[in-house]
Amino acid sequence: MNQAVISKIADAIAFAEGYFKAGSRPRRNNNPGDLVRDPTGKGVGFDGPYVVYANPQDGREALEHQVRLMFAGSHFYKPSMTLREVAQRWTTTQQQAWAFNVAHYLGVTVETTLEEIH
Repeated sequence: MNQAVISKIADAIAFAEGYFKAGSRPRRNNNPGDLVRDPTGKGVGFDGPYVVYANPQDGREALEHQVRLMFAGSHFYKPSMTLREVAQRWTTTQQQAWAFNVAHYLGVTVETTLEEIH
């Protein structure tokens, strides 16, 4: 998967998680994806279940790494999953709103699969 698509999806997830809102938990934690697992090992702690990163770059790198894993196929994600299905794995609350926000940011529908995003 090319970096432009990875970056675009990471931006959409950050948007859905509220990262771009001043004072939000993802912003305070330098964790734009509100990740609860640290795929890069660069986390410096936890805020409840959420990983805390030392700086925005480390958090962004972790989110993009997670998106790459979604395309590689993992225990949780497959490239053939729709954004609605991704939402069911990514978040435990407001799954419909999360899927809609990601889809809206990307200019697609919630039934669009990861592999269809360009």
